[in-house]
Amino acid sequence: MSVQNVFSPMASRVVRILLINPKRDWSILGLSKEAKTAYGYTHRLVNALLKMGLCRKTEANRIVVANASELLTRWASYYDFALLNKVNAYYSLDEDLDRFVRKLSAASGRDLRYALTLQAGAALVSPYVRPANIHLYVDPETLNEWRKLLGLQLTELGGNVFLVEPYDEAVFYKVQQRKRAWVVSNVQLYVDLYNYPARGREAAEHLRKAVIGF
Repeated sequence: MSVQNVFSPMASRVVRILLINPKRDWSILGLSKEAKTAYGYTHRLVNALLKMGLCRKTEANRIVVANASELLTRWASYYDFALLNKVNAYYSLDEDLDRFVRKLSAASGRDLRYALTLQAGAALVSPYVRPANIHLYVDPETLNEWRKLLGLQLTELGGNVFLVEPYDEAVFYKVQQRKRAWVVSNVQLYVDLYNYPARGREAAEHLRKAVIGF
């Protein structure tokens, strides 16, 4: 049984790892453990990527990305942030990103996981446009805690802060700290931005050129 979609939520766990570590070679077992995917599934997925020419085998019979640029472009083209994730809209009086980041630092003493993404994340990694809204991934069961901690008000129209319930917890893989705030990996940030309106494609390509490098 072959893997029909190499960019499905489960498959993207492996794709993400390959792209974040583009020069590293992997065993199938190592990939499956890192991605938290079943060995058999990982094996079938790797076979599909090999057939597509997106991965190759080394002389030691290990797996490495064959064309990181093509793999990233294909995943980003398929991925739709708004469609895959559940986005909850809120209003905050703290529209300034720096002030908001200081509020986020209060979460460091609590067991609350988050990661900034989209324009707010890009502004901390490689500034391109001033973020009008702030998006952060959070664990779904912590929504109320975040709302109270950040002083957010529910809104049905508009909103300037969005708590995002991720389509898969793997969005938190290899988060990075910038200006005392946690931001998704550059690869995750790129695919989130790529098909997002409000100049998302421009910000994605700036990030790719300035930071990702392939």
